[in-house]
Amino acid sequence: MEAAILQFFEGIRCGFLDVFFGIFSVLGEAMIVGGVAILVFWLAPKRAGEQIIMTALTSFPINSFMKFTIARPRPFVAGVVEYREPPFLADSLDPCASFPSGHTQSSGSFAFAAASSAKKLFAWIVAGVLILLVMLSRLYFGAHYPTDVLAGLCFGLAIALAWAAVFRFAYPYRYLILLCLAALALFPCLLPNVAHDYIQATGLLAGAALALASAHFCLPEQSCPFPRRLWRVPVGAALVGAVFCFCLLFPEGEVFSLIKWALIAFTAGFPAPYLFSLLKI
Repeated sequence: MEAAILQFFEGIRCGFLDVFFGIFSVLGEAMIVGGVAILVFWLAPKRAGEQIIMTALTSFPINSFMKFTIARPRPFVAGVVEYREPPFLADSLDPCASFPSGHTQSSGSFAFAAASSAKKLFAWIVAGVLILLVMLSRLYFGAHYPTDVLAGLCFGLAIALAWAAVFRFAYPYRYLILLCLAALALFPCLLPNVAHDYIQATGLLAGAALALASAHFCLPEQSCPFPRRLWRVPVGAALVGAVFCFCLLFPEGEVFSLIKWALIAFTAGFPAPYLFSLLKI
C-alpha cells in the first residue's frame, strides 16, 4: 500500500507540482520553522509567544532522537521510488532517517501551537491545510513513507497539545518543565555517534530554556504597540546574526556545535528581548 501511494505521486511529477510542493517542503524545514517561531516569540504577546517557541524547540530533538534511534531507510534507498530534489532548498537527507518525518512534525507542532494559542476555528483550519500540504510534499518528492508523515503528524500534534496543557494547567511551572526537558535531552549527547542534527536541536533547546527563564526573572513586563514592535525584527535579527557570525570562529566538533547553537538560541531569547526593552520597542 505504501509503495503504491508513493508510486502514484511519482507518476504525477511535473514542473508545476515541483514548485507547488517545493514551497510547502521549504515551509517544513526545521531552520525555517525555528526562525519563524523566533519571530513569533518576539512579536506575539508573551504567553502565546512562549507557548509557540517552547513547542517548536521541544519538537526538534524529539524528532531527531527518534530518527537516529529507529534508523528506518528512506523509500528511495529501498528502491520503492526515485528521490526528486525540491527546487528551492536542497535536502541533505540522511538515507536512514525516514521515521518520523521531521518536516511534518516540525511544521505540525508549530502550526498546532499557533492555532491553540489563537483559539480560533479558522486558525485550526489553516494549520490543518498547511500540515496536509507539507505531508503531501514529502510523499511527492519520495523522501518519506506515508507512515513516516502520519507519525510526524501525530508526534507534532501530541507535543503541541502537551504544551497547551502545561500553559493551561501548570503555567507557573513552564520554565522548570522546559529546563528539565533540556537537561534530559543533553544525556544522549554523551553517546557515541550521535547525529549532528540532534546535537544542534539540543543546543537550541538548552539555550532557549536558559534564556526564557532568565528573561522572565530579569526583565520587567512591558507593553509596546504592534506597529512599533515590528522594529524588533531587524534589531533582533542583527543581534542574532552577529552572534552567529562570531560562532563561525568556533573549532569543529560536536561540543562546540552544541555550544554554538545554545548561544544563538540564548541570544534570541534573552539579550534580544533585553535590547528591545532598552529601546522601548
